[in-house]
Amino acid sequence: MKLVFFGSGTFALQSLKALLQGPFAPALVISQPPRRRRRGAAPEPTPVSAAAGAAGLAVFTPEKVNAPESLERLRADGDALFVVAEYGALLSAELLQIPAHCTINVHASLLPRHRGASPVAAAILAGDTETGVTIQRTVLELDAGPILAARTVAIGLEEDAGALTARLARVGAELLLEVVQAFAGGAAPPEREQDADDATYAPRLKRDAGVLDWSESAAALALRVRAMTPRPGARVTLVRDPPLPVRVLRCRAAEGEAEPGTLARLDGDSLWVGTGDGLLDVQEVVPAGRRPMSGRAFANGFHLQPGARFVVAQ
Repeated sequence: MKLVFFGSGTFALQSLKALLQGPFAPALVISQPPRRRRRGAAPEPTPVSAAAGAAGLAVFTPEKVNAPESLERLRADGDALFVVAEYGALLSAELLQIPAHCTINVHASLLPRHRGASPVAAAILAGDTETGVTIQRTVLELDAGPILAARTVAIGLEEDAGALTARLARVGAELLLEVVQAFAGGAAPPEREQDADDATYAPRLKRDAGVLDWSESAAALALRVRAMTPRPGARVTLVRDPPLPVRVLRCRAAEGEAEPGTLARLDGDSLWVGTGDGLLDVQEVVPAGRRPMSGRAFANGFHLQPGARFVVAQ
């Protein structure tokens, strides 16, 4: 059975690697075009595109995958199963009609919960204790297709989005292989329709999603830090001249009371900051222009004392 793989990021990369290790190397890999990762740098291929090229696979990186010229290219491999994982663009009805089998998608949540572009962050932010990976048949409505397979994963108490995404990528790759093997054997997995009434949505994260509002509870802020790490990052500003942007990497909620945004005390490797409800035990930060450091090292390096103020990042 021929495969065409659509993917771009590191989550998708695990699925591609799993396919390469078995008998299902894709006949064609579709990925996003090279992009500049930072200002002034040369455009870089996506992780999937780079890995596929290194493996000698045919790679296609159209600016618009649903454009007529792209569809014509895909029709040459239409007698295939199309596999999508973190591709980065919606597929049109015309494209979904091309594959001889169907199009399936590897999604990092237990659908119908957390449909959309940022399911891992959404699960952490919601305080979910478990999430998972779903293989679904792709339809026009976002992440609404019938479920072919799913696997549940517990969320660690202090696990951030980066670590959880890496674990889910491995689970998704294993589950994808099982589903592809079923298709190859001529027995596609039975489909289970999603209950739309249970659907929640996880829109693409914008930079301001990582802004910490000290009027919120310590528990809510700790969830946001985990959900926004490593991207887009949880951000605050230290009040000084000039103001210092600070990214919070690790923290936990604790009991106590202090004015929201005020450094209450220094203890061990942490600094403790008041919130709308409880204290935030800030364990690791990245001040602008510096490397990651413990909360205490940050306080020592910038001569912070109780009463220092943090405000909402601008």
